[in-house]
Amino acid sequence: MDTRETERILALRQLDALAVLDSKVADGLEHITHLAARHFKVPMAFISLIDGERQWIKRSVGMTMRETPRKESFCDYTIRTAETMVIEDTHLDPRFRDFPLVTGPSAVRFYAGAPLLTADGHAIGSFCIADKVPRTLSEDDRAQLQRMAALVMSHLSLRRAVDRLDPISGMANSHQLADELDLLAAMGVTEKRALVYLDMPDAAAAHDIASALGAAAYDELVRNTGRRLQSLMHEHATVFHIVGTRFALLSHAHDVESFHAVLGGMDDAFDAPLHIQNIPLNLVLNAGMVSFHTDREGVLDAPRKALAAIKQAQSEQRRWSIYNEQEDDTHRRAFRLLNDIPQVLHADEFRLVFQPKLDLASNTCHSAEALLRWTHAELGAISPAEFIPLVEKTALVKPVTDWVLESAFRQMRAWAAIGKRPKIALNVSARNLEEPNICARLAELCNRYDISPSQIEIECTEGLWMNSEKVLQTLHDIRSLGMSIALDDFGTGYSNFSYLQYVPATTVKLDQSLIRNVHANQRDQRIVRSIIALAKDLDYRIVAEGVETEEIMGLVKEWGCDEVQGYFFARPVAAEEFLTYLN
Repeated sequence: MDTRETERILALRQLDALAVLDSKVADGLEHITHLAARHFKVPMAFISLIDGERQWIKRSVGMTMRETPRKESFCDYTIRTAETMVIEDTHLDPRFRDFPLVTGPSAVRFYAGAPLLTADGHAIGSFCIADKVPRTLSEDDRAQLQRMAALVMSHLSLRRAVDRLDPISGMANSHQLADELDLLAAMGVTEKRALVYLDMPDAAAAHDIASALGAAAYDELVRNTGRRLQSLMHEHATVFHIVGTRFALLSHAHDVESFHAVLGGMDDAFDAPLHIQNIPLNLVLNAGMVSFHTDREGVLDAPRKALAAIKQAQSEQRRWSIYNEQEDDTHRRAFRLLNDIPQVLHADEFRLVFQPKLDLASNTCHSAEALLRWTHAELGAISPAEFIPLVEKTALVKPVTDWVLESAFRQMRAWAAIGKRPKIALNVSARNLEEPNICARLAELCNRYDISPSQIEIECTEGLWMNSEKVLQTLHDIRSLGMSIALDDFGTGYSNFSYLQYVPATTVKLDQSLIRNVHANQRDQRIVRSIIALAKDLDYRIVAEGVETEEIMGLVKEWGCDEVQGYFFARPVAAEEFLTYLN
């Protein structure tokens, strides 16, 4: 397919979408076809669009046929010449007498069609009239048919222009950006371009401005931002208003290097405040950029990569981010994992393992921590350090935690049936503790599986949730059920010893990052001994995680730890193997 035909079909697709999807456009075209039928006193009038292989009859009067092969259409001849074509009697013209529109129910004997021409001169179809008897067309009627074809195109083009402009900023919008990218992909000429997505300001700041100053101020902010971008970029890139306060910049051909140089000065340009309702506003800019080649694959993937880059800038609180394939792969993998989890909950990919704990006073095992593991059907083993933080950021945390609780209680009932009743620690997130029915859920599981609440320890990682009265009340309610509560990963990150006075926990678990090198690091030793001493004074039970050598186990035992958990004693094991530790 040559370049001219490629451009013609691209123009057709852009306008055809309007003809099909926009009800106002469809109604307008319907009126024009009826007007033509009345004016020319013919039984048939129709709008025909021609793509690579077929003719599509979009709006018609007096016709039932909706499509034909392109090679069997009158209008193919019309668009090839880009001139009005008149066939006074189809039966007398060997080119057309065997066409379906001639031999079929429509029984066309007379045809006249004027090409539908775009501003670039591409004939995308025809505006046609037809009759079942031979006839002629006067010069005046020929001119009138051409005017009606022009009216059809004006109608389509006007609606398309309106559809491609944002009503607030008056700038080209995301539809226009998509059109320009489609054109680049269709041209068949490989060149280097750059695409930037930028938020100015981010959505949260824009919401604050709209809330404080009103919708008119928000609209003024959008317009002023757009004007500043256009002033900065007019020689180097086209500016598009995508949505809200998000804009896009598409570099001009052969101008990527100077475009990059202009981007380098954008920070200075936007450091100057924008004045909204005479109020100077200093706004934060976030932007992501991708450079790409204008082959089809590069063009189609550019918007997604630019979005990945701006997301990276926002997550790292940076003004700019250049697309990074490795970071993108990580993001896409995370998206896939999250997307797969709802199905996994009903498959056999999740399983629980149990890491035994050693009671240092009796040198026996009577408890374990239940840990979630995932063997993906296609990706293999997925580290909990990878998928659990993803789950905890989404609404999936509830169904995943429900699965863990259900599976753990079911296993505990199976152990109870053979006379084994170990204490099992179950991890819940801060979001779980904010659920209104978490206590009722735990109580219901105990009743249904005949498990004593004293066999359950709820582990939660300390954090900012400790400021929440609602969460603290939930912890008190869990304690009232008779369950234990452990503060996990204590001694790192958020640790605040004052909380130990009123969080209703029974156990403090020292984070493995403190324990792993405690035998060789005097500072870690002082920290661990201080935490143990304080926790003991407050009557907490102390568990040391990450114990991997006999020397470390001896030290934490000497300092007053009650239990240890780590590879020196036991790795996480399946439920059947855990029984050997209990025995």
